[in-house]
Amino acid sequence: MVGMMESDSSARLRQLRAQIEAKIGNLLIEFAEGRISREQFQVIYARYDSQLLAAQKGLDFADVSGGIDTIHVRAVHMGKALGLAIYHHRSGRLLDTLGAFDVPMARIAPILNDFSRLMESKRLIDRCIERISDRAWLLFAPGEYTTVITIFHNEPSGMQIREIERLHHDFEIANEASLMGSQVDPTRLAYPFHVFIQQKLKHMNGADDD
Repeated sequence: MVGMMESDSSARLRQLRAQIEAKIGNLLIEFAEGRISREQFQVIYARYDSQLLAAQKGLDFADVSGGIDTIHVRAVHMGKALGLAIYHHRSGRLLDTLGAFDVPMARIAPILNDFSRLMESKRLIDRCIERISDRAWLLFAPGEYTTVITIFHNEPSGMQIREIERLHHDFEIANEASLMGSQVDPTRLAYPFHVFIQQKLKHMNGADDD
């Protein structure tokens, strides 16, 4: 009976997650078509993302064997995002940096240049993860027009990587018309990543240097 109740709860959470993802998809289209302002987008996206995070946490708890103790161990040793930068390949510039992103441009330029060459030749680019110190890791997540570079304390998990890629996908869908050009005005873009900084860093960066 308990197993059946857990299964029903997971099914409801998955249905809720799908509904929220559909709402986010509609929101991206609304901004891309100019039907809502940048400010409206940020507020609504933050609300949807918070709901999505809550649903995903419920699923994570249901799927983890070992209960609360196991979840605590995972939380202690999981990657913790410190900050990120968004690089636009056609203009060759950083559109924005969020959080504590103090990585020198010279450190990330070689990989970004390689990504730019691959984009120009229409070749598939896979994400790149590099360990840059004992406890620091860089994730390079390429899209169609931009690459997001995120610095983590501890190695990021697959779930964290997928979350960055989800926000990156939403960023490019919402701003595609602007990103297609060689010059971009960052002040006119919608930033799903602001949610990442406001919510994810608050929840994920509370640990000490364990």
